[in-house]
Amino acid sequence: MVGILSLLWLVPLIGALVTWGLGTTQRYAKLIALAFSGFELLLATDLLAAMINPAWEFALGTPTATAPPTAGPFVPLYYMERVGWWTGFGFNYVVGVDGLSVPLIWLTALLTTLAIVFHWDEEQRPRAFFGLFLFLEMALVGVFIALDLLIFAVFWELVLFPMFFLIGIWGGANRRYAAFKFIIFTHVGFVIMFLSIFALYFNSASVNEAVYGTNSPTLDMTAFLHGALRHATGVSIGYLALATQIPLFAAFLFGFAVKLPSFPFHTWLPDAHVEAPTGGSVMLAGVLLKMGGYGIFRINLGIFPGAARDLWWALAILGAASMVYTAFVCLAQVDLKRLIAYSSVGHMGFVLLGASSLTVIGVQGGIFQLFNHGLITAILFMLAGSVKHATGTRDIPDLQGLGRAMPRFSVVLMIGFFASLGLPGFNSFWSEFMVFVGAYGSQNLNPMLILIPLLSIVVTAAYYVYTMQRIVFGDPPEKLGHPHDLRLWERVPYGVLVALVFLVGFFPLPFLGMINAYTSAGLPWLGGP
Repeated sequence: MVGILSLLWLVPLIGALVTWGLGTTQRYAKLIALAFSGFELLLATDLLAAMINPAWEFALGTPTATAPPTAGPFVPLYYMERVGWWTGFGFNYVVGVDGLSVPLIWLTALLTTLAIVFHWDEEQRPRAFFGLFLFLEMALVGVFIALDLLIFAVFWELVLFPMFFLIGIWGGANRRYAAFKFIIFTHVGFVIMFLSIFALYFNSASVNEAVYGTNSPTLDMTAFLHGALRHATGVSIGYLALATQIPLFAAFLFGFAVKLPSFPFHTWLPDAHVEAPTGGSVMLAGVLLKMGGYGIFRINLGIFPGAARDLWWALAILGAASMVYTAFVCLAQVDLKRLIAYSSVGHMGFVLLGASSLTVIGVQGGIFQLFNHGLITAILFMLAGSVKHATGTRDIPDLQGLGRAMPRFSVVLMIGFFASLGLPGFNSFWSEFMVFVGAYGSQNLNPMLILIPLLSIVVTAAYYVYTMQRIVFGDPPEKLGHPHDLRLWERVPYGVLVALVFLVGFFPLPFLGMINAYTSAGLPWLGGP
């Protein structure tokens, strides 16, 4: 019988194939895609509810952590599915979820469904268009549930293909350049990561024997997670030497920093966002970038704790540089979508800064930022698509007086901007606050150095308020004509996302509870508050 976790990637895969095969008209294609994405969202919601409170689950059963056969602490991974597959070489089908992956799985299912609704009037090759969204959902979910490094790598690479075609076919005037730049940058990062996976494989026999009692190489991520936990908490086992951890940590960090992306590996992102269709930008910034952050917390911190203690400064420098540099770059942007793209790079800097703190609250803030930024950036990129469709332009100097011409749009724009700059009452306030508290309380970082990334908060507020003043206020110029406000099928995604921004802003504890369960059990060696 197929388990719930396997269904999470099989449902969108089957949905993509059915959409490509039976979506012969625009109506059939979008309805089929919506049906499969809606069913996926139901499965993910049941999983999310069960992780928040096991009494709320509907079809999953009580969460149980699968312990390895040897004695000692272990990382609790819930709803695991394990099937032997080429076990003589250490390859197995292993999937599982915990408080780190479940919010991202739910975010993927939610944004896919909302992106399909947002593109309800898509007429250009709708069968391929909606099918690619489901295929992208399948690959993204696969990344977040995979606990075998080979399966992880396969899903990681599969993400590239649907996004490449979404940008290259349905993108803007410079779409081919942006699509090829996207795939070259991210594929190079993948190659470095893939080589690191096999370097890890050839150093894994002693770890596998200590955890599972089998003296053979393995790509089972759980063996490394359990082994790293035991080694970091003082249990004497034959784990990876520090001289092995450091180069592997650096290589994985390179692959994840390109995907995140972090300065100076970020240059592919603004081009990809500007040229991508709106739904593609929503998935790219809302979920695909989160793969890099997920990898840092799952692998760099989870598998290489010794190297993390030595190389925390690399994470701190990359995070602070991303935050400050892109904040100033945003001040000079004219295209609304490019401004949002650069702001995404800066907000991912919070993730790196939180990880670099090696404190409980800092790491939890970085993980929470992955989820919060996904909600906010989906709103912002949808707004860029809506204003382009309504007015024919995204140039900020030409968008004036939209508060009168497009009042609903303007209200959502202000909410999105306020949420993105981290005002209290909005969801990102908590994650950004936690990151700064963790960085300030870190034993590694001089507290005075926190002023450097804090500068980005001031500049972020400046460019958002300045942009809002130019777009919303004043009298609309005659050349704008009579732009229409948000259409009916656009209001649904905006309503859902805005409600979540406020809901998480006022009630963050359910999500923080899941994240705390992950850090307290999987990363108990973290210091600080």
